[in-house]
Amino acid sequence: MKELKKYLKKLVKSPVLVVSHESPDGDAIGSSISMGYLLKELGFNPIVVNKERVPAKYIFLEKDIQIKCIDDLQEADKLEKYNVFVMDSAKIDRIGFSLSEIFPNHENIVNIDHHVSNDYFGTRNFVFPNMSATSEIIGSVFLDMFGFIPKDAATAIYTGVMTDTGNLTYESTTSATVALVSILLEMKADFNAMRKSVYENESIGQMYGLKTILNNMDITMDGFVAYTYLPYDITVSNDLTAGDIENYVDYPKKVSSCEVAILFKEFIKDEIRVSIRTKGIVDANKLASVFGGGGHKRAAGFRIRKPMDQSMKFALNRIVEGLKNNEWNN
Repeated sequence: MKELKKYLKKLVKSPVLVVSHESPDGDAIGSSISMGYLLKELGFNPIVVNKERVPAKYIFLEKDIQIKCIDDLQEADKLEKYNVFVMDSAKIDRIGFSLSEIFPNHENIVNIDHHVSNDYFGTRNFVFPNMSATSEIIGSVFLDMFGFIPKDAATAIYTGVMTDTGNLTYESTTSATVALVSILLEMKADFNAMRKSVYENESIGQMYGLKTILNNMDITMDGFVAYTYLPYDITVSNDLTAGDIENYVDYPKKVSSCEVAILFKEFIKDEIRVSIRTKGIVDANKLASVFGGGGHKRAAGFRIRKPMDQSMKFALNRIVEGLKNNEWNN
């Protein structure tokens, strides 16, 4: 953490760009926006972008710092010689576009992340797997450098930390995480706005998607694995985004006998995104790495470019085989 603070203090005034992974979740949005505020405190005028538009439930975080969609950028914006801060992304391709193609003059890549699967792709790498969320990293740096966090930045950090820790229930939560949340509330983080927008703000389409995954839920290995799927026709007809359904995988995880929960979801025809959650025995990151993915011990993901039925059969066969052989136990 000291090295990150030292780097930021010595950062030469130049154009700065903040990006995070595609299909952004609460931590991607929260860390991007709070990093924007941190850079403003340091005297920069950051531009924050994502491949996709901010999911509706996180729009409340956009105040003085807003996240632009790549498609909305002006050509002049793309030609600056940016120092690029990549947030919450274990691999550079997780941002969903080519930096060299969209921002051909970018000079450095600063990789700030907390995923154990990070492959250290940056010119400078600040990766802290012991932190519960990338937003926690930014919150800690903010406090160490300035001794305070502006209200809107505190709300963004609070959102990132709470969504990435399951409201402080995941084992990635530490005493430092809890202490930071307490400080964020002292800094006037708007926890009521976060609760209402993130947890009490489901569309009819999202509810129909939930109905679909509950109807499609099944088990294997006597319930040790619980899985479900959300096909393309449902995501399209209900205008669902990845941000809309990021918590759907928690439903198969609720099965009492379940250790491994799996959600197969299809936003692009024949490109299946697979979310994995585990409870304590199986390392989700190691499991996902077999399919070219990664993440955390309890939450990870990967993609398969095959039709849904083929993808499910391929993945489930391999996962069951690996579980029987104890390939991914902690």
